[in-house]
Amino acid sequence: MDLYVIVEKYNLLITGISAGLAILAFLIVIVYSIKTRKIIRKYKRLMRGVDNKNLEALLMHYLDRVKNNELKIQDLEYLYKNIEKELESCIQRVGIIRYNPFEQMGSDLSFSIAFLDKNNNGVVLTGLFTRNSSSIYAKPIEKGTSIYPLSQEEVEAINRAINKSSIVKTK
Repeated sequence: MDLYVIVEKYNLLITGISAGLAILAFLIVIVYSIKTRKIIRKYKRLMRGVDNKNLEALLMHYLDRVKNNELKIQDLEYLYKNIEKELESCIQRVGIIRYNPFEQMGSDLSFSIAFLDKNNNGVVLTGLFTRNSSSIYAKPIEKGTSIYPLSQEEVEAINRAINKSSIVKTK
């Protein structure tokens, strides 16, 4: 059989199938055209961003803010380290003891108070009070001891500061 004869014999069927495929192709084009328009609208809305700003501009703005925050964090870390280093030499421990250095005279108005830093360096102050006079003495403290002789009360004040114990009257 010749191709020409086959086409003539099935002409109507071939035309119907071709028309059906053309209509189907046309419907597919319409459906995908609608979907494409929706995607394009979403894309334009996304690219427009917030307050009609371009998404790229928004991303660049936020990236700049992140970079600025990283710099601020680095500055804060530097400041924190400096403050932490300075705090080591600040008064962190205090110990106080009140007492009466003179038997049968006065009351517990005399005191010894130790002000120490993290490394137990600082000063111990002693105030001696009588009816007629008062005296205050200061002695430097390095690593919990002094180059000057310490009274029993001064040693107790230093120990309380080191051990962070409370204020207690003695004697």
